[in-house]
Amino acid sequence: MRCESCGYENDIDAQYCEKCGVYLSQKSSNKTFSDRSSDKKWMNNRTKVLIIACIVLVGILGVTVGVLIQMNNDPLINQSVNNQIDQNTASNSQKTQMTWHEVTTIKNPTKGTLSFDIQGEKCKLIISATPIVNYEENILVVDLFKDNVAVASPYVSWSATETPSSKEDTVVSSAGPGNYEMEIFPNNLEKWTIKVYDYY
Repeated sequence: MRCESCGYENDIDAQYCEKCGVYLSQKSSNKTFSDRSSDKKWMNNRTKVLIIACIVLVGILGVTVGVLIQMNNDPLINQSVNNQIDQNTASNSQKTQMTWHEVTTIKNPTKGTLSFDIQGEKCKLIISATPIVNYEENILVVDLFKDNVAVASPYVSWSATETPSSKEDTVVSSAGPGNYEMEIFPNNLEKWTIKVYDYY
């Protein structure tokens, strides 16, 4: 704030001139107040514009979602999409009829590792076992690996008090074609079988 007597530039909130001691007029102070009020008006206008922009964006988003939902529920669109899917499925099934093909059957293998090759996109293991009657835990675990990564782990087990009847477990892996390895862990079993299938 400038002193009208001596021209010295004082702090904005000073009431007296620091150089000559004269009371500073409120005219300059009022000017500062009006500057502040115009800043507040500008902030209020900016806030209003921001709020209006947000409301417009939410409205646009709502309309877009509504249109997409309406398109999804439109029977003509769904019918044409379903027809196209049915035609693609029919042409694909005419080209190849994929089924399960047995690769190998392993009966009563000892604990260890076996390997086999799969041509198709899926591999299926069916393990079955019958425990011996010893009133202990009986179990058959087969860990299936492809490229040293576990892809499945079927197992059958019996508790010490469970009736010793045959059990079976089936797993399907979609790890794709290639060489697979099985690690077999039998414990207290009378007989057991592992069947390997390829889907192509």
